[in-house]
Amino acid sequence: MKGNSMETNLPALLSLQHGAVLPVFNRLPVKARVRDRGIDYCVLYCDRNGAALQRMDETQATVTFSQAELTEALNRPGNPMTVEKDFYAETKARARLKGADKLSGLNPSDQETVLKREYFVRSFYEMRADYREKCRLARIDGMPLPPRVSKSRDSLLRVIPLISLKWRAQQLASSPKATYRTKEKTVTLVEPTPSTLKTWMQKMEENDFDPVFLRNQYRDERQEYFTGDELIHLNAAIAAACSRTDPDLARIHADMVTVMEAENKIRGADDQLRIPCESTLRNRYAELPEMKRDLAHDGKDAAKRKWQPEHGGIDVIRAGERMEVDDHETDLHTILAKMGVWKTMSKADRAKVKRIRLWISAGIDVASRSLAALYVSSRPPSMKSAMAVLEMATREKTDIARRLGCSTAWVQGGTMETIAVDSAAYFAHRPFRIAVNDMGSDLFLPPAGEAPWRGFIERWFGTFGHQMFNYFNGRTWSSSGEKGDYDSEAEADMIADQVAECMLRWAVDGYHNAPHSELNGATPLNRWLELSRDYGVMPGPTGAIRTHLFGTYIKRTISKKGLRAAGLYFQSKQLQKIRRKVGKTPVVARINNHNLGSASVWAEDGWIEVPCVHKELEGVSIWQWLAATEKLRLFNTENAKVSRGTLQATFLWLKNQAEMARLESGLLSPVLAEEDYQRFEQSMDRTFDVVEKPFEGEFVPDGEWHPSNELFAALAIQPVIYAKAKKSAKAVREEANTGSRPEIGTMPKVQAEASAAEPPERVDNETTVARRITSNIFDN
Repeated sequence: MKGNSMETNLPALLSLQHGAVLPVFNRLPVKARVRDRGIDYCVLYCDRNGAALQRMDETQATVTFSQAELTEALNRPGNPMTVEKDFYAETKARARLKGADKLSGLNPSDQETVLKREYFVRSFYEMRADYREKCRLARIDGMPLPPRVSKSRDSLLRVIPLISLKWRAQQLASSPKATYRTKEKTVTLVEPTPSTLKTWMQKMEENDFDPVFLRNQYRDERQEYFTGDELIHLNAAIAAACSRTDPDLARIHADMVTVMEAENKIRGADDQLRIPCESTLRNRYAELPEMKRDLAHDGKDAAKRKWQPEHGGIDVIRAGERMEVDDHETDLHTILAKMGVWKTMSKADRAKVKRIRLWISAGIDVASRSLAALYVSSRPPSMKSAMAVLEMATREKTDIARRLGCSTAWVQGGTMETIAVDSAAYFAHRPFRIAVNDMGSDLFLPPAGEAPWRGFIERWFGTFGHQMFNYFNGRTWSSSGEKGDYDSEAEADMIADQVAECMLRWAVDGYHNAPHSELNGATPLNRWLELSRDYGVMPGPTGAIRTHLFGTYIKRTISKKGLRAAGLYFQSKQLQKIRRKVGKTPVVARINNHNLGSASVWAEDGWIEVPCVHKELEGVSIWQWLAATEKLRLFNTENAKVSRGTLQATFLWLKNQAEMARLESGLLSPVLAEEDYQRFEQSMDRTFDVVEKPFEGEFVPDGEWHPSNELFAALAIQPVIYAKAKKSAKAVREEANTGSRPEIGTMPKVQAEASAAEPPERVDNETTVARRITSNIFDN
C-alpha cells in the first residue's frame, strides 16, 4: 500500500527538486519596427533583460525597455504596442520602393499570382533537394541515379509539367464544391516557361526568399506609348466623354479622328500623329476612377455628396454641448396651402399673400434634438435676428409659452458650449461674436456651402416641413368672411404673424413631445430633462451680465438726474463720478429690454450697473413699460402722477396678458436698436411722480388688454383695422321701418342733422384694432 502511494506521489516529489520556471520573455527581432503611442522605434538588441530601441524621428535617441514594460505595453488595452518584423531590413525597404512590402497590401489578383509563383519556386527547390538525397542513397547502394533535377532547360521542361499538375490538384481540392449553378469546377493548367521560372527563382534568392518580389511590376514601370502631342487629343476625347452623363464613345472617337487627320495634313511625313483606336479610348475611359467620372458628369457638389466619407456625425452627450443655428426661407402661401387655409381665401387675399416670404431662424440642441430658440420674420435674416436667436437660447421661455397657449414648459435654454452657424455675414459681425465670446461659448464657423457640417439643424427644417402642417391641419384659422371688410395686404401680414405663433406652439407642444427616431423613440423634451439631470446645464447669463451682452446699445449724456432712457432715469454714485470725468460727452450704455430695473454703463474699468430710480421697474420689460405709460397717461400732462400700488398692479396685469406675451416672445420682434429708444422718447419729454396713496380717477387695471394705436405708433407697427361687417338686406329693411324710409344710399335728414350736431364718439382703439406683430417694427 505504501509502495503504491509512493509511486503515485513520485512525479510531484521530483518536481520539487527543480527550480522555478522563468516566464517566457518577449524576443523582438532586430530591424523590426516597434510602434508605441504613435512613436516608431527600430529594434537594435533584445534579450531576457529587455530591449534597446532607437527612435526613428529627428532625435534618433536610443531607448531601453525592460521585459516587464514590454509585456505591459504589448497587452495594453485599446492602444497596444505593435511589432513588424524586418520592417527596416534592406529587402523590405526595396519592396516598399517597388510599391508594397506585404502580401496583404496587394489586391486579390496580385496575391493569387504571387502565391502561385512562390509555389512553383518552392516546389522546384523541394524536388531538387529530394533528387540530391536520392542521388546520395543511390551511390551508397550502387543503384542508377534518378532523373536529373537542375536549372537546365531540359530538366525544367520535364519538372514544370509535374509542378503544374500538383498546383492544379491543389486548387481543385481547395476550391468550393460544384453546385447545380456552377456545374464543373475548372482550373486552368498553368505551365510557365523555363526562363520565366528561372527569373522567379533569381528574385527569390536575391531577396531572402521574400515572395512579395514576385508581384508583377510591368504596370508600374510601363512607359507611355503615345507622344505628348498625341496625348493632347486623346485626353481631350476622354474629357469630352466625362462631360456627358451617357457618353457616345464611338462618336467622340470619330470626332477625335477627324481632328487628328486634319492636323496630320499640315505636318511633315516624319511627324505624323498616330491615331488611337476606339478600344484604346474605351479602355482609358474605363480606367478612370468612378469618382472622377461623377465629378465631370454631375459637378463638384453632387460628387462630394456621393463620395465624401461619413464618420457617424458629431458625438455629443451633454445638453447644451452644441447648438446649431440656421435660417430657412419659405413662401407664406405654401404654408397656408399645406395647412388647408389657402382654399378658404379669396383671389384678392391670395394675390397679396403670394408676395410674402417668411424666414425662420432656429437653434437646436444637438444632444437632445430640442429647440432652444425659434424666431420668425417676414424680412431677410440680419444681425438683429441672429442676436434674437442667441438671446432666446440663453433663457427659459416657459412663461412666454404658457401665455401663448402652450401646455408644455419650454425649459430648453442656457449657455451653450459650442454654437455652430453658417457662413452668413451677420454671424461674423462684431456684436454677435463678442456676445458669444463673453458668454463663454465657442463659435464654429464652417466653410461656405458646407451644410452637412450643420446636419442636425438642416434635418430639423425637413421635419418642420411635414410635421407642423399635420399638427394644425387648418383648425387654428378662421375664415375671412367672419371678419368683415379688411385691407388685404395688411391681413396677409397678420396671417404671417399667426403662422409664427403656430410655429412656436407646434415646437413646444408638438415637436418636443413627439417620439424621435434618432433618440431611440424618446421625446426631445424627455431627453433634455434626462441629460440635464445627469450632466447639468450651464445657466444662461443673468442680471447685469445679461444686460452687458444683449442689452440695446445707446449713447446718452449724463445729467444731474442721471442717465435717461425711455422716459426713465438711472442714477448712482458711480454714474455721477463718471459724469464729473466726461462732462457732456455721451457715454455708452446698454438697456435690458426684458428688465428695466437697471442699466449698464461703460466706464474705464468696464461695465457698471446703474439702478433705475423707480424700484417698481425691476423685472418690467420695455413693452410692459410702454403699455403702462399709455394706460396711465404718465407723459400726457405736466406733473403727472401715479400711486405705487396702481403702478405695480398695472405691471402685474400686463405681464399676464396674452397679447403682451406675443410682444415679449421675440418671435417677430428683433432686438431693439438705439433709434427705437429715440422714437420712444419723442413722446416722453415730461416727468411723472410716484406717490404712496391712490387718488380719485386713477386707472384700475382690469379685463383683457389689447395694444392700442398709441402703442402701435410707439413700436412703429401698422395696425390692421377692420371695418364693421356689412349689414344684411333684412337688417336694412328693419332699420328703415323704424323711421321714414330713406332713399337708397342716403341717411334720413333728421338723423343726419343729429349726427352732425353730436360730437363724434371716441373710438375704442382696443377693440377696433386687430393684433399685428411683424418684423416691420424695426428696419434691418
